[in-house]
Amino acid sequence: MAFASPQETALAVAQANETRASNSIPKLIVLGLLGGAFTGMGAEAATMISHDFTFLGAGLQQFAKGSLFSIGVIFAVICGGELFTGDALLWLAFMDERVGWKKMLKVLGVVLLANVVGATAYAWLYYQSGLFLFNNAELGAEAVRTAVTKVNLTWWQVFVRGVLCNWLICLGVWMAFASKEVISKIASLYIGVMVFVMSAFENSVANFYYLPAGWFAKHIPAVVEAANLGAKLDTLTWANIITRNWIPSALGNFVGGALFVATAYWFVYVRQAPATPDQSMAASAAD
Repeated sequence: MAFASPQETALAVAQANETRASNSIPKLIVLGLLGGAFTGMGAEAATMISHDFTFLGAGLQQFAKGSLFSIGVIFAVICGGELFTGDALLWLAFMDERVGWKKMLKVLGVVLLANVVGATAYAWLYYQSGLFLFNNAELGAEAVRTAVTKVNLTWWQVFVRGVLCNWLICLGVWMAFASKEVISKIASLYIGVMVFVMSAFENSVANFYYLPAGWFAKHIPAVVEAANLGAKLDTLTWANIITRNWIPSALGNFVGGALFVATAYWFVYVRQAPATPDQSMAASAAD
């Protein structure tokens, strides 16, 4: 077959995440920085293509954004990078007793922080490029409007959208594991990512770019004038960025990937096969 069966895929995901958990902290940091930067590249391209596409209507505008945003995830998977969203699948290796909870938390924590730094650094570089003034500052205005909208959602709305987002992303990653050709992997990732963006769900790693980008852009007078948000612009603070968006979206992303993909497929395809003594000893040693 040109693709692996669901059970073969589940075992491949478990094995890959067992290997991931053994990576050193320096390696995780570098891969996490790259993953955050790659996501910023996709998010920036999505903003560029959609900022003057309003004539297409909201649905097609979101489709265009999703099509470009997927580039970041494709870069991370094909070229090499770590994303907190995809690493939610570590839960499968944990459930299969291949990885101890300490190693799992190490990977998730290090990659999460590295993604924050990588994506925020890319947003700063983009700000320094002067490109937020593109198209009479309409590009920067779109970045600001996006960020302000995100910090004005309720905590619960962001959490639920985060759950739904990473359910889709991890399904895309799952299909990429099942695929045996690069073009098939790219198509799999594109489908999952495009649908989540088109649906306006919340991706924590993307938000590590979108919100700093908006915060940087709001310090450009021409952008503020073009955005025309008035007092709402004052809600774009670092306190709101972290507490009203980054935290609930990250928690929602983990639940979406760990519960609806990793746990579901562990229950269906993996749990019947008990862990070998070596696996059990490895998990115990990890703790």
